[in-house]
Amino acid sequence: MIFKWCMTGCCILIHVTVMSQKALPVKKGSRFELGSLKGQSMEIDPHTGGRITYLTIDGTNFLTDSMVNSENWGSTFWPSPQSDWNWPPPAEWDNKPYTAQLEGNKIKMESPADPKTGLTVTKVFSADEKKGLYNLEYIITNHSGSVRKVAPWEVTRVHPNGFAFFPMGRDSLRGGLILQTRIDNGICWYTYDQEKIPKRGDSQIYTDGSEGWFAAVNGDVILIKKFPDIPVDAAAPKEGEVELYANKATPAKSYVEIEHQGAYTELQPGQSFSWTIQWFLRKLPADVTPSPGNPKLIEYVRNVIK
Repeated sequence: MIFKWCMTGCCILIHVTVMSQKALPVKKGSRFELGSLKGQSMEIDPHTGGRITYLTIDGTNFLTDSMVNSENWGSTFWPSPQSDWNWPPPAEWDNKPYTAQLEGNKIKMESPADPKTGLTVTKVFSADEKKGLYNLEYIITNHSGSVRKVAPWEVTRVHPNGFAFFPMGRDSLRGGLILQTRIDNGICWYTYDQEKIPKRGDSQIYTDGSEGWFAAVNGDVILIKKFPDIPVDAAAPKEGEVELYANKATPAKSYVEIEHQGAYTELQPGQSFSWTIQWFLRKLPADVTPSPGNPKLIEYVRNVIK
């Protein structure tokens, strides 16, 4: 933008650079970085399933890396329900190379088709500098010749030395981690305790959420995930809108998965649907104590995402 300033017959042209409200991605080797976002930085690796590998606001990775677990690390995306594929998740979505390209301020990555279902996922990630958030869009497309039903499922691994919380919906808690949770005024709080993780069977929580958010705290840093809230009967079979998994390994090799899902959707051949969420990474204010059950944390989250 150019301004013209005149004084006593002399005109001076002043060139002013107007900062974009959208942070541009930068290619770093095989990965992309979305940075310059109120001190936040996100790194994405198209060659490892379009996975989010790094997320920081203070120089420390909020996510776990491959040194903790060589397969289950960072933030990934799966089709739901798990009963359609059991384990492991489809490699085409989870860890195989995606094609990647830059489109303006967005990173667009597309997976290969899952040979069993013909489903692909396209990930379109961008950052909004003005609002201080990351926009993560997931587009599922049916490339098969048959009707498919699927729900979107984001799985994010964080360190176990913190806690997570979310507002409860209409369903009750299910799963083996119930003893590590508490519910206060409609908010479910989970704190990792290796000794209380069941030695056998389920080490998860499944339930319906409300308000469309899930938060994890580690130290004085909070990650808030905002997503479209769905009715309890819209979830995939035997799944939940909000889920949580705790790994049973020693703390140095352990992680917690904060997970959420969208609506179970029918796709005709050639049909797609889109699911968009936002991530907010913040340093907590000094007057908001990072302690499970603190009502100021709930107020803070609601103010950030409104």
